[in-house]
Amino acid sequence: MKFIQVAITFAFASLLFGCTNLKEVQDFAGQSAQLSGYTELTTRFRDTYYREQPYISGDADRLAQENDLRRKAAYQDLLKIHQTISVYMQTLATLAGDKSFDLTPGIDSVASGIKAYPEFGIDKTQVDALSGLAKIAAKWATSSYQQRAVREFIKEGNEPLQTALIGMEKLIGYYQKTNDNEWKTINGLLELELSFTDQSEDKLLVTLARAHLQAKASEYQLADKKYREARKGIQTIAQGHGLLVENLDKLSRQEIKDSLRQFAKDIKAINDHINSM
Repeated sequence: MKFIQVAITFAFASLLFGCTNLKEVQDFAGQSAQLSGYTELTTRFRDTYYREQPYISGDADRLAQENDLRRKAAYQDLLKIHQTISVYMQTLATLAGDKSFDLTPGIDSVASGIKAYPEFGIDKTQVDALSGLAKIAAKWATSSYQQRAVREFIKEGNEPLQTALIGMEKLIGYYQKTNDNEWKTINGLLELELSFTDQSEDKLLVTLARAHLQAKASEYQLADKKYREARKGIQTIAQGHGLLVENLDKLSRQEIKDSLRQFAKDIKAINDHINSM
């Protein structure tokens, strides 16, 4: 009888330890919640017309103004995409044992009211996934068994998370394409004007124009690097969470811990790189 009691106690302790000793899960989720660049890049996308307006006119300007209104109308919803994913990862970090996160009040409403924007790559599938992800985070964040619920949380959240991340990556891709087109418009105009300018008579004007062109080239190249890094960060989060869901019963294995630790390092490096640009 005593042996059975000891065995049960040991088994319970092992189970509890296996559920709560999830530092690698916590670190991966914490770094993922802090994915950098999205808000900045979304704001840059919103402000496209402000940058391109001095270089366009006529029909091109009228079309640009229409696009400007659409971008501004979508802006708050586009920000909520990252906010929803961030809340989900913050909740996972909390369930894995971290107590430093102050979860946003009313997280069940974070994704409410997000509309589809097919022209930007966000359709009903992503909208439904974001709504589901917010509901999952809200349900588990208020659970009295948070630390023991990590596996169920990951299992339940993986499908909507992966769908939301696909939408987020599509959106960054759309931002990047918009940035490329914007640069082609500005570069084309400046190069055309320079080709018709008499460099011997307007030396100062030509010098200023080339300096402006050089500065603009640097600006758009830097933005392009941030888009690439942001997409890399999204892909890394998707891969890391995929590893979690594929190894729910093996989270205590050293090779899984090592992989999660590497994912967390990679995401931190991406965040640091974006922030240093």
